[in-house]
Amino acid sequence: IEYPLEESYTFTMTATLRNNVLQVLGDDDFSVTSAYRGLEAATGCSIDFNMLGEATAEEKTNIMLASGDMTDFYTGLGSYGNNLTGAIHDGILFDMAPMLEEYAPDYKALLDSDAELAASATNPDGTISMFVSQAADVVEKGILIRQDWLDKLGLEAPTNREALEDILHQFQSEMGASMPILMNFGLETGLSGSFNVSYAGMRSMDYQLTEPNGKEVVACFASENFIEYLVYLNHLYNDGLITDDFMSTGREYGNWESSYYSGKCGVWQDDCKYTDPAFRENGSDPNWKAVPFALSDIDVHVTQANVVAINGKLFITTACEEPEVAMQYVNYCYTAPGKDLVAFGVEDLTYTKDADGKIAYTDLMTNNSDGMSFDIANVYYTPAQWLPTDQQQQFLDLQYCPEATAAYQLWTEEYGDDSMLIPSACTLDAEEMTEYFNLAGDVLTAFTEAASRVVTGDLTEADYRQTIADLESSGLGRMDDIYAGAYARYLENAE
Repeated sequence: IEYPLEESYTFTMTATLRNNVLQVLGDDDFSVTSAYRGLEAATGCSIDFNMLGEATAEEKTNIMLASGDMTDFYTGLGSYGNNLTGAIHDGILFDMAPMLEEYAPDYKALLDSDAELAASATNPDGTISMFVSQAADVVEKGILIRQDWLDKLGLEAPTNREALEDILHQFQSEMGASMPILMNFGLETGLSGSFNVSYAGMRSMDYQLTEPNGKEVVACFASENFIEYLVYLNHLYNDGLITDDFMSTGREYGNWESSYYSGKCGVWQDDCKYTDPAFRENGSDPNWKAVPFALSDIDVHVTQANVVAINGKLFITTACEEPEVAMQYVNYCYTAPGKDLVAFGVEDLTYTKDADGKIAYTDLMTNNSDGMSFDIANVYYTPAQWLPTDQQQQFLDLQYCPEATAAYQLWTEEYGDDSMLIPSACTLDAEEMTEYFNLAGDVLTAFTEAASRVVTGDLTEADYRQTIADLESSGLGRMDDIYAGAYARYLENAE
């Protein structure tokens, strides 16, 4: 494919306006950025953006998809996000697989080169209906602690839960932390891994193995590990280390980062970038300092590096009148110049590249005259918030300071393995996927409500076990059968 394309086109795109993006763009959209103009010049195509606020994006997207009043591109697909086969069946997405070689050859080459990424991008029936970003193979999110508080109290980072609790109590009594360990409404604390529970909050029904390299699968929320985790959270709640504030805490409410910057908490789970000294200026205490730690006295078997970047998915809907051109447009993001543009912005404006291919950021990114932090400059000067790409290792090396690099190395290399995770090659077929998601919504809602009530003591452990038993006869049992069958099929094929 030669760029700019012979046929220019103006597409429409619905993109989520995350809180950090809102801080930069205000009432504008991505079309005001230099990266957008660079992409427009490189491809010959334009975008009319429909920007949705983070808090209501999923709801509004669902309404658009249900009504058929769709844009050409979406960065998120609402309730269809985990059921892309269903989206094809319902006429919202189309199967790109037969078209990739002709209209997105660079993307196809990436999928062909990485079986795990291909499995993540491919639907159970073999169809492909999304572009995904390949992320560097590291764990970028883990547990952080206030090192300045540890230093002041003469303490070392904990290596087990008993030591952690002792530190949390001291953070509460000596440093005034009102909720020493930060938890959000999805019950995410960073501690679930130490119970060998694999889940990303109460957002989706996840399955895992019952033991390392085992042959049985279990719904995370119905596992003994998760029950043990809930009982422990209730213990922390009764001790006053977690408060009722968790019910209204999260990035969706805009109060996650402020919780640790304000000194409300001293331990939380977040991205390794928050170890960067540049982020200290956001704290109310000038000595604010976050460092990573791991409960290394505990054997962890659910550590997972993301193959697909969290913000790196893009969908072309059936509303697009020129899907072939749309695919060629996105394919540019996987070419050599496209990868540089998505990751680093516009050459000679936001980065320079020497004869050996080594990239360096300009002062516009690292010493911005408008007072933008490096994190905010990335949002404004690169299109990574709304376009997928093949993430380069050099990107991580430039994005992160040595402290952050050390954090993801700790979480990736020194803290457990993934032997209780279901391999990505274990997938449901189209029929199984449809049945599974028809059952999952009500089951997830029941677990979400019951789990939070166990934490606050409104439900006992016995009550929660009864909830599991009740769900077994109203959907969960069939979901278990579906996943058990898929895993048995995977094991048979692996042999």
